[in-house]
Formats: sequence, structure tokens, C-alpha cells
Amino acid sequence: MRLSVIGGITVLLAGCSIHDVENPFTVTTNANGKPTIWQCALVKMATPTEYACPDGKTYTASQLREFRLSTDEPTVTNK
Repeated sequence: MRLSVIGGITVLLAGCSIHDVENPFTVTTNANGKPTIWQCALVKMATPTEYACPDGKTYTASQLREFRLSTDEPTVTNK
């Protein structure tokens, strides 16, 4: 039993270490200037999941995904 638990943990850690994912603590904003999910805090765990981001806005998980996949140029607004 103990050996299988240790083996499972080893496989999990090995899988995480070889996966090509950026470190979430060093991820910068998207090319379009929108925040990434790593920079936001979970505020509503329901459907749809919502995140509060450092730009003062709340986004759904789908919106953050679209920001990440979008290749639009950054939009500059004057406030």
C-alpha cells in the first residue's frame, strides 16, 4: 500500500515537471494587455466561475481564456 502511494506521488510530480507550462508566478500579462488567470483571484465558484483581476474588473473563466487565445492588438484607453 505504502509503495503504491509513493509511486503515485512520484508519477504525479514527474508529470508536472516535464509538462511545458510557464511558471504561474512569473507569467506576465497577455500580448493584448489583458490579465491572465494566474494574476486573478477566484471570487465566485459557480457557473460561470468569476475571477477578480488586478485591473479592478471581474472576468469569467471563458473571458480570460479568450484573452489568452486572442491575438488582437492591445487597446489603449484614456481615462
